[in-house]
Amino acid sequence: MKFKKYINFVWQKHQHHWNWILGILGFGVLLMALWNRSIFMFLVSFCGLGGSLMELPDPTPPFVKIEKILESERAWLAKPWGWKKRFQLLGMVASLIFVLVACWAGSLVSLLLFVGLCVNIWCVHDNKLMGIDDL
Repeated sequence: MKFKKYINFVWQKHQHHWNWILGILGFGVLLMALWNRSIFMFLVSFCGLGGSLMELPDPTPPFVKIEKILESERAWLAKPWGWKKRFQLLGMVASLIFVLVACWAGSLVSLLLFVGLCVNIWCVHDNKLMGIDDL
């Protein structure tokens, strides 16, 4: 029960714009820390990730792109669990592990392969939305 309490706390903080931005920046610094194997950058990334859990005010300028991302996350979580959602979750977890290992190994080729795969998936998804390809 305590684990669910922590997950709810992190999810509430993740729904705010500044917290989301700080979390993404902290994750980016974490990837750079793994790439360079730098303890200092690792500590800075944890400060950023920890800072994303603080109570930060809502922004005054409109962050339309971030709001769209947060809305798509909310919509994805609201969907019922089925084979498609489980497959998407498996893909996200496998992608995260792949990127972390590629950064730790310092393999630029692996990261470029991952980017190419993501672009390919994006194109297939957009083609499906436009009715060009039925999968």
